Amino acid sequence: MKVQNSLINLTIKALSESVDVNVMEHIANDMIYGYNLHERSGFRDSMAIPNRDAASQIINDIVKAGLYYSFINLLIRIHTEGYKGRKIPVSYLKEIIRDIQKSGYIYDHENKIFVEDPEVRRTRNWGALLHGTEYYLAFLRLDIVGNSKLVRKYPEGVIKKTYSDLRKIVQTAIDKRNGRIWNWEGDGGMVAFYFANKNLLSTYSGMEIINEIFIYNLMECKLDSPLEVRLAVHSGLCEYTEDAEELMKSEPIKKVIEIEAKHTAPNSLTISNTIASSFESSFLSGFNIEQIEPHIKYCTYSVGLE
Repeated sequence: MKVQNSLINLTIKALSESVDVNVMEHIANDMIYGYNLHERSGFRDSMAIPNRDAASQIINDIVKAGLYYSFINLLIRIHTEGYKGRKIPVSYLKEIIRDIQKSGYIYDHENKIFVEDPEVRRTRNWGALLHGTEYYLAFLRLDIVGNSKLVRKYPEGVIKKTYSDLRKIVQTAIDKRNGRIWNWEGDGGMVAFYFANKNLLSTYSGMEIINEIFIYNLMECKLDSPLEVRLAVHSGLCEYTEDAEELMKSEPIKKVIEIEAKHTAPNSLTISNTIASSFESSFLSGFNIEQIEPHIKYCTYSVGLE
């Protein structure tokens, strides 16, 4: 994530005017383990580092490490909650937040982090998830039933149009709930959710996709028989990485793929017991219960003509 020079300079000014060098180095250590200001700045250990020089070194190191927005999150907490028992008002914080918003990011109060403004850009990590850090996410898996047979049976133009229509249905359902496509192949994909009530939003997205495909099959589908998909939702801890292949190896993603492949009927959505346990029983009244093991139940959702 590129940070504008004007924003870097304003943050340097804010840090240098808000705390002394000792506190600066403690804050830097919270962001970068083992941070040594004298070593990084080139000042001898016996020399005092001027506030401005210290702030400049720290902020530039934070930016190079890709931690700028995480650092501003920390400054917001310091401003509102204090630091190590001390009240520390951070200068120019409103101006910094305003300029960050102008650059296309918004502050998510629930998770206390800056994320992309979806009206400006949409990337896989919402502009917020850090490489090598674990996050609790919900995943929606979608797979087209009988993809190979469909590709062999129908002309390329029909298949492209049908799969493009499906992609639009999925994109519409997840965009309104701030989901991100992590993987999309010819026969399906993987969607991640991180914000707000991620279990509920991923499930609502899956339900909407099932509903829209039902209508699509009645009104628009060009195939001889209805387009069939299987969907599943599961959540869990996942270590974020920029490597798309490595992302797919995380345990919750492997689990949601298993649920979709082994426990989901065509044109149905299956939610794991992890997801279902976070809902009120009244919400699940529209789902069918499938007993998998003595202590594991999956819930399935589908629609059809009476």
